[in-house]
Amino acid sequence: MEWWGRLRRFVRFQYLRLMRQSASAHSLAMGLAVGVFVGFLPIIPFQTVVSLALAFVLRGNPVGAAIGTFVSNPLNVIPFYAMLYWVGGLLWHTTVAFDPSHLDMTHMLELGLDFFLVMCLGGVVLGIPAALATYVLTFRGVNAYRQRRTIKLLHAWQARRDAEVVPSGQTGLAAPRATPPSQTDRTVDAEATGGHDGDRS
Repeated sequence: MEWWGRLRRFVRFQYLRLMRQSASAHSLAMGLAVGVFVGFLPIIPFQTVVSLALAFVLRGNPVGAAIGTFVSNPLNVIPFYAMLYWVGGLLWHTTVAFDPSHLDMTHMLELGLDFFLVMCLGGVVLGIPAALATYVLTFRGVNAYRQRRTIKLLHAWQARRDAEVVPSGQTGLAAPRATPPSQTDRTVDAEATGGHDGDRS
């Protein structure tokens, strides 16, 4: 299935795009959590703008905020919004039926303020725990990814140093001693590869 391959490449690209950011783990986790929360709100087509604004206020990473809004996307928007409508209907009554052809914010408002309120309530109720879980998982995931990458760089440095050691008994000048990769080296390495060096860690 060609579409499945494109989807996997897209998801991996966004994953590496997020992980290769130079921001702190907290900033990345906060940005992604903000984006996920906004993604649960029925405010199409303003999700990205709102998520970026909230990320700025909460000092979250803007790239993570933009990526997080993909929690609701054209592939799942109808069942996703139907879920918001059902949950919100448990908290606020509306006589307006859910209409899959009216999913953007302006059309929802045309259906009535009570309908839009139901959708917002459903988004908030589901979005808050989703955002909290996203923060915790992303914070741990970023730290684990960076730890694995640091170990891989150190192993590569160790291999280069061992290769440069002059064999015993050889005369002449010794080969220059390799130095371990610094944080700056790791950042430059990530930028030089454009975030696509095939690292699947």
